[in-house]
Amino acid sequence: MIQWLVFLLFSTLAVVSGLGVVLLSNPIYVILALLSVLVSVAGIFFVAGAELVGALQLIIYAVAVTVFYVFVLTAVPWEKALKKDPFYRVEGLLSFPLVLLLYAEMLLVFLIGVSVSPKGQFREFVRQFGNTEVVGGILFSKYFLAFELVSLVLLIGMIGAVIIGRKEAQTYEGDTP
Repeated sequence: MIQWLVFLLFSTLAVVSGLGVVLLSNPIYVILALLSVLVSVAGIFFVAGAELVGALQLIIYAVAVTVFYVFVLTAVPWEKALKKDPFYRVEGLLSFPLVLLLYAEMLLVFLIGVSVSPKGQFREFVRQFGNTEVVGGILFSKYFLAFELVSLVLLIGMIGAVIIGRKEAQTYEGDTP
């Protein structure tokens, strides 16, 4: 029962913070709302028994990605970049049903959990080896090619972000008020 209440607390906080990411106009508040979403999702992982995934969520997303967004926020001259563009509230409100559907899916996965695995084999496998060993074994055996392809896509995205950032820096340096 307590596990259910903690899940509801984290999921409610994640939904409310997600709405803050979409609806807030101040970039600093958006980053704080995003940080709240990421910590809430890590809490959901911890409640579901996926301690490794929850820890990775905290380390990779809540720390590294949020720090990256703070660096971007401080590096971009927002006065020139925004130029009074309208805020996209309509798109945020239109995406709300999709967000609710995704959270309903997460709730369904939490309620059903690993008990639907054939004869409870996965639960026994986790009990026998531990969460970290199971994730590592599956990731580097069955899903090794997908893991390497995702790392390649992330590398290409990082190189693209550096190239775009350099072009934007050159564009803003040439502008004079």
